[in-house]
Order: sequence, then C-alpha cells, then structure tokens
Amino acid sequence: MKGLHRKFVLWSACLLSTLLIVSGCSKNAELMKDTQPNNKITLRILSVEQTEKPEGPAERALADQYEAQHPDIKIEFISVPYNDLYKKVTALATGGDLPDAFFNTPEFMRNSYKMKITTDLTQLLGKEYIAAFYPNMINEASVDEKLQFLPWFATPQALIYRGDWFEKERIAPPETWDDFLQAAQRFTKDTNGDGTVDQWGFGMIGTRNSSGAARFIPFLRTFGVDEIKKDSNGKWITELNKPQAKEAFQFFADLNNKYGVVPPGTLENGFPEIANLMANNKIAMTISGPNAMGTITAQNPDLKGKLYSAPLPKKERHSATFGLFGYSISESSKHKNETADFLKFLVTKENSLKFNAISGRLPTRMEVGKDQQLASPDYAGFVKAIEYAFPTPDFDSYSQFNDIVTEAYQLMISKSATTDEALAKAAGRANELISKQK
Repeated sequence: MKGLHRKFVLWSACLLSTLLIVSGCSKNAELMKDTQPNNKITLRILSVEQTEKPEGPAERALADQYEAQHPDIKIEFISVPYNDLYKKVTALATGGDLPDAFFNTPEFMRNSYKMKITTDLTQLLGKEYIAAFYPNMINEASVDEKLQFLPWFATPQALIYRGDWFEKERIAPPETWDDFLQAAQRFTKDTNGDGTVDQWGFGMIGTRNSSGAARFIPFLRTFGVDEIKKDSNGKWITELNKPQAKEAFQFFADLNNKYGVVPPGTLENGFPEIANLMANNKIAMTISGPNAMGTITAQNPDLKGKLYSAPLPKKERHSATFGLFGYSISESSKHKNETADFLKFLVTKENSLKFNAISGRLPTRMEVGKDQQLASPDYAGFVKAIEYAFPTPDFDSYSQFNDIVTEAYQLMISKSATTDEALAKAAGRANELISKQK
C-alpha cells in the first residue's frame, strides 16, 4: 500500500507539473500572439515589366523599397510577356483569379472596362491627386471619364539613332522619309571588307504582334493615313484602302525587299533582337520607345550618350503614340487602398526619375516631366514626339488592328501577296470588324 501511495503521489506531482507547464506555455503563446504584428498582406501584381531587362529588376527594387517602408505588405509579381498580356488578363478574369492589379494599356482598357474588372481610379484616388498628371495622358487612360489605370510611364515611339555616327558623317537627324532612306543607305555597309554587309541603316521590327504594330501604326500615320477614324457623320471608317496607305506599306516593305537596309530575319526580328544588334554596333537607326535606351545601354554601357532620339520622320505629318502603360486595380481586389498606395509610390518624383534613368521610360506627372534629366539629346526627341501623339481610338476592338496591319506588311515582305492583295485583305478585315461594332 505504501508503494502504491508513493506512486500515486509521484504521478500527481507529474500531472500537476505538466498542467503548470502547459498553462504557462498557453499564457506565453497568448502574450506572443498579442505582441506579434498582424499577418502580412500580399499584393499580387500582374507585371509585363518583370519579363524585361533592366525594367524587371528596377521594378522589383522599387517593390523591395516599398516593403521595407511597409513591413505589413508583401509585393508578389506575376510575370507575363507583353504580347501575351491581353490573353492572360482575359483568362484570369474568366477563371475568377485576377490579381490585385494588372498591367494595362489604352488599346485593351475598353475591353477590361466592358468586362467590369477594373476599379474606377478617379473615385479611388480622387480628382485632386489625378490633377498632377498630364491631362492628355489621363484622358488616354480613361473611359467615360473613369480612370482605368494609373499612368506609370509613357513610351512614345520615336526614331532612335546613333548620334555619334550621324555627327561624324555630318548628317542631320532625318526630317522626312526621303532623308531617312538616304541615311539608311549610307550606313548600310561592309565594315570589314569581306564582301558581306555587316552593318545596316535600319533595325526593322517586323514581327506579327503588338510590338510590331506599336511601331508600324505611327509610321503609317506619318503618311496621312488613319487605320481607323470617325467620319464627319460620326461613323467608324478605315483608311487602309487609301492611296497613301499603299505608299506607306510599299515603302516599309521596300526597306527590306528593294533597298536592303534591314538586317536579315526581318519577320522574326522583335524588339530583343533589334536591341541586341544596336548594342553590338550593327544598326544605325530603329523605331522604338525610350525604354530601348535602357535596354541597349544595359548590354553595352559604352553607348551611353551616343544614342539620340528624334520624332518620326514624316511624309505628310509627324506622328507618335503616347505608348502609355500602367496598372489597373482589379474590381475583385480585397486590398484596393493598399494597392493604390503602392502604385502612388511608383510614380513619385524620386522613383519616376530613378526608373527613367534605368529604363528610359518617361514619367507621367507634370512636375517630373520638367526635370532637367529629360532635356538631354537621348530623351529630347521622345519628349518632342509627345506633341505629335494621337489618342487611341475609342473603338472597343481596336487591339485587333495590331494583327490586321502586321499581317499585311508580313505578306508583302515575305512576297506572299502583292501590295494590292495585302491591303485589300487588311481593309476587308477592318471593315468586317467595324460592321460588328455595336
């Protein structure tokens, strides 16, 4: 009995100790729970920039800086190539899995607005805050006076050229396409004397996608042609059947087929290939946005200060797109205010100039645009080009014109169709699209 009593006492003591330990641990856990910060909010951002260099690392660095200032926020980027953006957003919206914010453009915003997946940023951000941006850029990013995406940067298409080569040859930047052709022919040459051309006057981006179209449509408009417009009665029409359109498409195709001032692989040469060739001193001129400056000099730092810009040459007029990009906040987001705060962080003066210095992208707020950093020869042409920028037509299916025009020039360059055949098909596709517009 004494043995049993001793065992019982020992067992009771152990049980009491265990209860005290558990109780103490529970209290400590409660104390820790009370003193620990709330769980982080993760903001999911669908980004085109993450697929680019140096833009991607620059955007990530800004996000890291924001996270350091806001310990309760985590920024998670979802990468998507620009040419896949519209399909990706549509697929995510259909599947009910849109992130908190997604990259958007004037060409696609009417589709996203129609899908009711965007937050009205005019209401969320307030008119006083929005008034700090260039008014024409706010208009470009709005539907029915509702801001669809916060303009982060502009990439107007302009002519990038080797300023050092032009100065050495005492050639002025081309004002007309005749001037351009003469310069392109002069800089197309065999530089090492082996009998093969290894330097070209013009780096043509001839791909059949939005990247090719973003360069060709402002080129087309310099010939006095609107791919789509409203007539005097307010009805949509296309001018792809005008004689000036034939002249523009023919000149573009002839740069490759007749004059030979374009490097091989025209139909497959996209922005990365042309940027690489220019970085390697193989190209004198190209049509691109200011982001190309950052991409090219990142590959070849020796070219800093040697790349200049000018508005696109003209046949009848200068022309440019705003090349406006930014982020929409998803209507389904549960963190709209937090997401808006991060987007506002991206466009502060300090961060806009920092991003411009790295990527070449132009800022969208008026106070930033006046900074001396944008007055140098490399960016002056882009800033000037904005004066000639045309608003994106408020046509619901406007993004489909990207494929219409790029298919036409590819048919011509590949000699799969005559100029008349290619333009007849393009005009037919345009008119069919217009007939479906409600």
